[in-house]
Amino acid sequence: MRSNVGNYMSRAYDCLRQAQILSNEHEYTGVCNRAYYAYFDTVRALLATLDIATRSHSAVQNLFSLHFVKEGLFDKQDVRALAKLFNMRQESDYDAELTVDADDARYAVDVTNEFLQQAEAYLRQTGFDPSTYS
Repeated sequence: MRSNVGNYMSRAYDCLRQAQILSNEHEYTGVCNRAYYAYFDTVRALLATLDIATRSHSAVQNLFSLHFVKEGLFDKQDVRALAKLFNMRQESDYDAELTVDADDARYAVDVTNEFLQQAEAYLRQTGFDPSTYS
């Protein structure tokens, strides 16, 4: 499963780029979706460093909290951001009455970009080279 770190990070970079493009085009609903999946795949990459694989959104959040936040490697704020992005994605994907604005989109891109940078630093410290995945 450690071999999947690169695949997850590559997906995360792709999703973040897509979120940024959608934001520039004022397609804010799609931004929430792509930013969430960038964050989600980054967490899956981190879990893969521990040979943990799961597809469940709730399991990813719980395992990240258990193995990375509880251990002090990442902040509680990071798991809260993941949960917030999940809710934003759910609402923007499924609630026809919801309007996503530029501030929501900017938050989604910014928090995801910041988290990806933190994850890159962690991966470098643990012997992975994230630059080979972007």
